[in-house]
Amino acid sequence: MTQTPFPSPPLDPNYVFSQLVPLLSIVTLVVVGAIGLRLVFRTPVGEAIARRIREGRHPDRVADPAGEGYRAEMEDRVMHLQERIGELEERVDFTERLLAASRERQLGPER
Repeated sequence: MTQTPFPSPPLDPNYVFSQLVPLLSIVTLVVVGAIGLRLVFRTPVGEAIARRIREGRHPDRVADPAGEGYRAEMEDRVMHLQERIGELEERVDFTERLLAASRERQLGPER
């Protein structure tokens, strides 16, 4: 007498569904998260975050957003502004002296 294998039990759809739902939900979350991050990194804020991640954090050096030329240009501008401030200080001093002299003439000599 030969034995035949037992017939497989019918596939329970509830069991299959209960096994696939967690797997599908994890895959869905990963895909939605990846798409969301991609959209965020395409915004200016995302680009700044990505640049910060690429460059790392170096507190001892100043970040130069447009290369060395940018830094040199900014230093030139600061020096020019300092010269202009010095000229303005001289003009204000001169104006104050003129105003003080005209007040003295209007009041006359003190007794």
